Amino acid sequence: MGRNQLAGIIAAAGRSVGRTHLAGIIAAAGLGVLVLGYGLAFALTGDKVPGDTTVLGIPVGGLSEKDAKAKLEAGLKDRVVLPIKVKAGGSTFQVKPAEAGLSLDVDATVADAGAGRSLNPARIWNAMTGGDAVDPVVKKDDAKLKAAIDKLATQVNRPATEGTITFEKAKAVQHPSADGLQLDKAKATETVVSGFPSDGNPKDLAVGVTKPKAGTDAIDKAMAEYAVPAMSGPIRLTVGDKSVELKPRELAPALKLVAKDGSFTPSLNAKMLEPLFAERFKGLETLPKDASVAIVAGRPQVVPAVDGMVVARDKVVPAILSVLPKPKGERRAAVGLAKSEAEVTTEAATALGIKEVMGEFTTKFPHAAYRNVNIGTAAHKINGTLLKPGETFSLNKIVGERTKENGFTEGNIINGGKFVLDLGGGVSQSATTTFNAAFFAGLKDVEHKAHSVYISRYPVGREATVAWPSVDLKFLNDSGHGILVQTLFTASTPGSQGSITVKIWGTKVWDVTAGASARTNPRAPGLVYNTAADCRPQAPTGGFDIRIYRYFAKNGQRVKTESFLTKYNAADDIRCGPKPGTPPTPPTPGMTKPPTTTRPPS
Repeated sequence: MGRNQLAGIIAAAGRSVGRTHLAGIIAAAGLGVLVLGYGLAFALTGDKVPGDTTVLGIPVGGLSEKDAKAKLEAGLKDRVVLPIKVKAGGSTFQVKPAEAGLSLDVDATVADAGAGRSLNPARIWNAMTGGDAVDPVVKKDDAKLKAAIDKLATQVNRPATEGTITFEKAKAVQHPSADGLQLDKAKATETVVSGFPSDGNPKDLAVGVTKPKAGTDAIDKAMAEYAVPAMSGPIRLTVGDKSVELKPRELAPALKLVAKDGSFTPSLNAKMLEPLFAERFKGLETLPKDASVAIVAGRPQVVPAVDGMVVARDKVVPAILSVLPKPKGERRAAVGLAKSEAEVTTEAATALGIKEVMGEFTTKFPHAAYRNVNIGTAAHKINGTLLKPGETFSLNKIVGERTKENGFTEGNIINGGKFVLDLGGGVSQSATTTFNAAFFAGLKDVEHKAHSVYISRYPVGREATVAWPSVDLKFLNDSGHGILVQTLFTASTPGSQGSITVKIWGTKVWDVTAGASARTNPRAPGLVYNTAADCRPQAPTGGFDIRIYRYFAKNGQRVKTESFLTKYNAADDIRCGPKPGTPPTPPTPGMTKPPTTTRPPS
């Protein structure tokens, strides 16, 4: 090879190496720019959410993960507690998110939105250029959600209803049939979850529809063939040679027609009509009389039950329904009588075992017209009360409210430690006497309250007051037999005291005696001067405590002891007029002088 040829080869090789080196330099520079741009993109996007991202309309794009969570929580704080509204069959219902176990998973929602650092070029590119509307991630408590859907089903579900005809003011009113609804629980669950957090707008529920069996033709037929004729005039029911008339307006509230299987069925509410029947059938039937116990010639005697003959109730309704669609002149039906047995039979009354006095007590009272009225009225109402084993005596229930209509008048009662006038004053004398009779009969004390101040004509510590409706006298018949309460009342006169005696008859279980402690904790009355025009003077009474004992014995041996504590307040000495030594106040023209007596009224 010649020198020139070798030199050419070397020169060519030199030129080739230079070009390769330059290409390498250029490639390295490009890669550096790419790496620099990639690093800059990573630094710029960091953990930010893609730029165009929204969650339920709240823009969170370009925010850091922390800031996106904060903005989302703030923006949805009201919506996450807002009830989810759903609708079906024309009605709207609400489901509370907390009851359904639904809550917003903010962390997962922001993560789904694309927050968080990543070296993935695709993630960086999406953070710089991407973003979209993202659905919130909902956490569910499956047990609570199921319970909420079950509850929703009870609100939504309804059976198909057949058309009906009712009657108002003796006129037929037609009610169309209605479709039934059945909630699709699986789809309802999806609807409720998708509706959280709520935007306040109701979402449609998936429901199945059931159709009524009868169509409008059946209702039209019922209206023409039965409803309109039914109200056309009165009907007459005959029992033997007697009869009664029943008018359409009397029967209308209890009458109803229901469409069924292409036809209709009339019905009559017998229970609703019973007061009408009882009143209208009085002259046609003899009602039964329960056996009872009465005191005859000073001894308890069973008054036998008497069976009755009454209009056969099971025949009345069919008879009425059969004649209602008939025209005038044919609206008549016959019904018969049926035996009606007394509820309390003679045997049941005898088995009560009411044969002897278990306990009795008598109190006396000074003359006052109001006492004769009020004590006498209460005694009359209490007399003859019969209690079966386990029943409770309630004076307020038996005597009733103390009103003029109930036979009572105004009399003295104690109110706030003072004697004042009120309806029923004196009834407590009946209560005290009854309480003591029950006390010595050995019956269980359920409720009693002593007067707030001591009244000397009552047995100390062993008495009872009553007030409608809050203060009552109650005792339980725990004797194992029936008991009969008898009252004997003697009115007072200007020259003699009155009295009330209460006897409790039954089967004697215990021999009862009473005892009492000494009086303790004495309380002295105050002295009050009262210049009011309506002042009522009052004598002073000291207050004290006393414990009462009830001893139960059988065959002369004491078996048990009961006790209760009675506390009496002091009653002030009330004197009408100014305190002695007080300068008199000039009377106002037209005013009357206040009373100056110093004794209480009797």
